[in-house]
Amino acid sequence: MPPSNRASWLMTKQAPANVVDSAPYTSPSMDEIVIKTKAIALNPADVIVQKRGILLKEYPAILGCDVSGEVVEIHPSLADVYAIGDRVTGAARCMERKDGKFCYSAFQEYVVLKLPYIAKIPKDVAYEDAAVLPLGINTAASCLFMDETLGLKAPSMGITEDTQSKTLLVWGASSSVGSCGVQMATQAGYKVVGVASKRNHDMVRSLGASMCFDQGDPTLIDNAVAYLSDKEVVGAFDAINSDLALNSICEILDRSGGKKLVASVVPGAEEKATKGVKIVTNFVASDMARNELGKAIWQWLEKAMEESRIKYMPQSEVVGEGLEHVQDAIDLLAKGVSARKLIVLI
Repeated sequence: MPPSNRASWLMTKQAPANVVDSAPYTSPSMDEIVIKTKAIALNPADVIVQKRGILLKEYPAILGCDVSGEVVEIHPSLADVYAIGDRVTGAARCMERKDGKFCYSAFQEYVVLKLPYIAKIPKDVAYEDAAVLPLGINTAASCLFMDETLGLKAPSMGITEDTQSKTLLVWGASSSVGSCGVQMATQAGYKVVGVASKRNHDMVRSLGASMCFDQGDPTLIDNAVAYLSDKEVVGAFDAINSDLALNSICEILDRSGGKKLVASVVPGAEEKATKGVKIVTNFVASDMARNELGKAIWQWLEKAMEESRIKYMPQSEVVGEGLEHVQDAIDLLAKGVSARKLIVLI
């Protein structure tokens, strides 16, 4: 008999609060496992979907993109890869359904995870720390390494003389997505110049950035142009939703002579390009699960965690324990959070 499951449900479009109630337990299909949730991380997407009522068309629904937990059921196709009790983290695909069920969403006690977006967690790493990575890794990778976006070499390919001679500008370097982007780019060999609030510069440097600029400095553009003018700039990664950031990035790339290409996480950012700079978004990139990049990135992530080559940043901050605290975390995130990743333990 399958275990009973509960979830934090968004009952209607733009409902003011999630409701905790029973949910179906779903067994895994090919290339899938089921985990008992231990920690979930909140993302701006969770706030946007609830508050603005976009992306989802069917309700009631279950949200949640980042999850860590313990393996409780394994499809025979993965019997030689995972064992009951393995500790894993994964990217929950909350916009997908199986037979009408939101089994892939993170805000529930039992979650179905599907390859390639699964990585084993080392024994000395807490569930809440591992949960800060999945969506950030996927989003940053789709912006940095897909042919449709910046087309950089992935860290799984190793550092080469070619990557070591090139520089990448990352705006929003202390955000969840930005933190993952800084780490993956530097571990691929690129020099990273980060833009973030001055109070977060030490954090960004700890992730591998060779230089940081203060996003609140009125002389930022001039300073960045002066620093980048003698470097081979391969473009920029915009990791936050800000029209001001996009305008500034375009001016910096234009004046510094860098490659006039920006990969952005902002829907519709293509129309905000100026100075002859081209902006692409990760929304035009093909699904990494359908090509070798997704597999390579998540194999690299598992090895990087095992060898302590990746930092679990932004730092996790536990909001509460139990699905009842999901709405508290969403409301707190909606007010604004800097260099932190809000976590709910389950």
